[in-house]
Amino acid sequence: MDSTDEQITAPPPDTEHQHLSRLETSWTQIRSAHATGPAGKAAMRELIGRYHDAVERYIRLKIRDPNLADEVIQDFWTKLLNHKLAGADESKGRFRDYLRTVIHRLIIDHYRSRKPQPLPPGDLVDPSEPDLDYDRIWREAVIQRVWARLDTFEATTPNNRYASVLRLRVSSPDASVESLAAKLAQQTRKRCTPEGFRKTLQRAREKYLELLIEELKVTIHPATKEDIEAEIYDLGLGPLYRRYSGNQT
Repeated sequence: MDSTDEQITAPPPDTEHQHLSRLETSWTQIRSAHATGPAGKAAMRELIGRYHDAVERYIRLKIRDPNLADEVIQDFWTKLLNHKLAGADESKGRFRDYLRTVIHRLIIDHYRSRKPQPLPPGDLVDPSEPDLDYDRIWREAVIQRVWARLDTFEATTPNNRYASVLRLRVSSPDASVESLAAKLAQQTRKRCTPEGFRKTLQRAREKYLELLIEELKVTIHPATKEDIEAEIYDLGLGPLYRRYSGNQT
């Protein structure tokens, strides 16, 4: 087996699944979140739920002072809740770039307000330059959400085992198909042949790729095939994309 599956390391089985209704793009969603009434409040909850962990992880990674990190995190969510981020410009392309720029500016503002405390040396990359830490955290957040989508698909589709099969393969990359089929049969208490496991695994990978593309469409405008592929490669998921789109076993 190729090690490509390791790029989609599975979350623990008891990971809490977030709400997975079909979403607007993050650009339109951030505008919806600043509207009045129940719809605006629902969009705001969805927006916070999607990005809460990634925002906090990145800020705490970049700011070593826990108290200052708390201040920046609180300021970010306060600005969002008080409609201070409504000017998101979808013509700029990727929502993750916009979000990083907002966080970057907040960190600088808080450091400047604490003169003469210097900015964290070497940790705060200019927003126009790649930031491997940010990309890693974003990639992990995307992967978690795609797993949640796949788990929900399995839970709401009768006799579907895509998430279970893919999780078995990811957790045991060197195991034989025969042993994995036996494990699945033990879990489900239903017969599973190696050939049946192999076919389900192929379909599970195809579904995972489909859900990954849907997830990325939420954060990109416009979301052409070329834009999606560029985002996949920028996030370091190119090997996984080539394997899954090629339907290899």
